Amino acid sequence: MSPYKRWSALAAGLASLALGANAQVSHTPAAPLSLTDIYSQPSVPDTAISPSGRYLASILRRDGIDVIMVIDLHLKQDKIIVRADQKSLGEKIRVHMDWIAWKSDDRLLFRLTSRVHDSARHKPLSHHKLNRLGDRLVAIDRDGGNIVNLLTNQPGSALEGAWDLGDIASYLYRDPDHIMLFVDGDDGLSLYKVSLSTGRGEIVERPALQVASYWMDIDGNPVVRVESSRGTMRFYSRLAGRPAGSTDWKLFSSVRLRELDEHPELDAVAPSSEHNKYYVVTRPTGADRSGLYLYDFDGEAFGAPLYEHPRYDLDSATISRDGKRVIQYCYVAHVTTCEFADPVTNAHMASIRKHFKDTANVQVIDASQDSSALLLYVEGPSDAPAYYYYRPAQRKLDRLGLKYSSMAGKAMPTASVVEWKARDGVALSGYLTRPPGAPDNARLPLVVYPHGGPEARDQLEFNARVQFFASRGYAVFQPNFRGSSGYGRAFAESGWRERGRKQQDDVTDGLKALIAAGSVDPARVCIVGISFGGYTALMGAAATPELYRCAVSIAGVSDLVRFTEWRREQWGLDSLGYKYTLRAIGDPKTEAAWLNEVSPAQLADGIKVPILLVHGTDDTVVPYEQGRYMKTRLERADRNTRLITLRDEGHSSWKLETRMSVLQDIDAFLREHIGPGN
Repeated sequence: MSPYKRWSALAAGLASLALGANAQVSHTPAAPLSLTDIYSQPSVPDTAISPSGRYLASILRRDGIDVIMVIDLHLKQDKIIVRADQKSLGEKIRVHMDWIAWKSDDRLLFRLTSRVHDSARHKPLSHHKLNRLGDRLVAIDRDGGNIVNLLTNQPGSALEGAWDLGDIASYLYRDPDHIMLFVDGDDGLSLYKVSLSTGRGEIVERPALQVASYWMDIDGNPVVRVESSRGTMRFYSRLAGRPAGSTDWKLFSSVRLRELDEHPELDAVAPSSEHNKYYVVTRPTGADRSGLYLYDFDGEAFGAPLYEHPRYDLDSATISRDGKRVIQYCYVAHVTTCEFADPVTNAHMASIRKHFKDTANVQVIDASQDSSALLLYVEGPSDAPAYYYYRPAQRKLDRLGLKYSSMAGKAMPTASVVEWKARDGVALSGYLTRPPGAPDNARLPLVVYPHGGPEARDQLEFNARVQFFASRGYAVFQPNFRGSSGYGRAFAESGWRERGRKQQDDVTDGLKALIAAGSVDPARVCIVGISFGGYTALMGAAATPELYRCAVSIAGVSDLVRFTEWRREQWGLDSLGYKYTLRAIGDPKTEAAWLNEVSPAQLADGIKVPILLVHGTDDTVVPYEQGRYMKTRLERADRNTRLITLRDEGHSSWKLETRMSVLQDIDAFLREHIGPGN
């Protein structure tokens, strides 16, 4: 069968689902997900619905070919309008379509990405092919005509070194022929207004190295400039009456970057129809939880929250195109939950979440302008990622297809919320994922898997590493200890200066609660973590060696004094990021002995179990020296340890081959020390 026919078959399958055909259900006993399944290429990288709700556009991938299929839901017709061969630029480069959106019912945008293949990352490329790397936006008519590449072959110093030409700053909904694009070149970030009919762009803001982003008003005028340096985000509003391109900006806020994802604590949502006002998700001074606010640039005030949750931080929100109303606001309880301002829509979404047993994340990723048709993305521990089409008027939910076709028919794990009280009475929760088909009364071998941050959190979701451990027969425990994010400022700050102390006790108490409930085999427990989770794994082995049979630290901190000193060198003594480090962790100058009490490298003599260390040489979040130093201390104490050095890899964005090989190494380590999974 030719490649064309193979992906045509996939397209036909998606079309039949979208047009109402019933999927066949297999009753053959299912196998669990394999590592290849978990890290497979997406079969449906993205899909979008037109403003009227009449048309659906999907990117489909099969056997090295990407296509875009457009479905007319009224006429029940489908058409392939464009295709891309992943090897069109040769063996060393992979070309993909990975994103699609409608500008209008007649015009679409899609993104082409060109990346060096993992096998050729260190091989030379010609100058011509180097210039083809990166992201590019393409405009195309619904019928496949009038294809225009945006900002291609356009001269201009701001475009030099700009690998990413696919970052949309504003869709300019009032302008049918233009969008705004961020362009990050050698001279810094700039802003372009680009025509979809010619592909040509006009520079609106000149490049600047310190600029991280801009916020746009409804008409695409930049009203806020965001700068980033030394662990701090600074926000500037444009002075009244100054035109775009001027350098007259006024500082109105400075916030630290969150440790885990370098994301600011002030999130732009959308412009308001009200003059000089902007919707933001933030936690103003004095507030405990993040909420949705309408920031007033003239008065330099957030005012009262438009929406907030009594327990959880708001995570995001969606505003109408005209800036006049809030459509939804979202938070993470145990799954991502979005509350809609319209009570009828809100009732529909609650019903859909219940359909998925409230253990899946159900998110509206696109919608018709009148909300008569919703495009949903659903994923969770027991639900492989999939797209759904929902029509509220008919209360009809159709699955369009799995994002990863390799997961079809595979046995999925089950997950549940675990609640316990810490030894000092603090109420805590986390998640226990059980292997596919595990009996309810089975005492399972367990991987304790604390999250990084520590101001981050876990939730019920499709997590690749959790899925892998469960597929290998291990239960997985993800505790949200004090200091986790999402529960308000007070809970987050309750973890300050508690690394290796109360935070560690919370993990220990959660594990003991599982053991007491008979859920896990206490003789077969290993602790595995990444970043701060790696630190927690090492501290678990050092502080409570009787509970664990092994520990795995991936890019983990091992010595708090060395780590905080490194941060001071990286960010500067007066940076907000380092000042936060002093408050949350401790001062390496005045509190070195106190920090050493909870530094695993200084406690190596007390570690009794085998330790596996994994660290990238190019890690800029937790330096490689932390892993190497831990190995040295363990070897001096004559302890069983191994360091896997990941050459040319950073903190987390690893090559696919690296991600898979590390999990295979961890799997072998688990099998050796706590036996094969059930």
